Amino acid sequence: MNKKNYLATIVFDPRGSDGTSDEMIPKLSELIRESDGEVNKVENQGNHDFSYPQKNGLSSGTYLQFEISGLPTTPDILKKKLKLEKKVDRVLIESL
Repeated sequence: MNKKNYLATIVFDPRGSDGTSDEMIPKLSELIRESDGEVNKVENQGNHDFSYPQKNGLSSGTYLQFEISGLPTTPDILKKKLKLEKKVDRVLIESL
């Protein structure tokens, strides 16, 4: 199958001991590799406030953007794996 390029924006909760982006980038990169994807570029877009607070009291999140390449099934597999991560709040994966 042909590989496609994707842009994955992942927002995570920076609160807690394992909440720094330096610790989350390798962990998320490993999840992408486990989902048959390959990380081409990572950009830390920093901490941004949400328009409205979440139910769990989260009012801001750290945005990480990954340029990845993978099979057409990679986004679905990755979304399922990211749902299991407690620190991940939002995921947007779009085709480039």
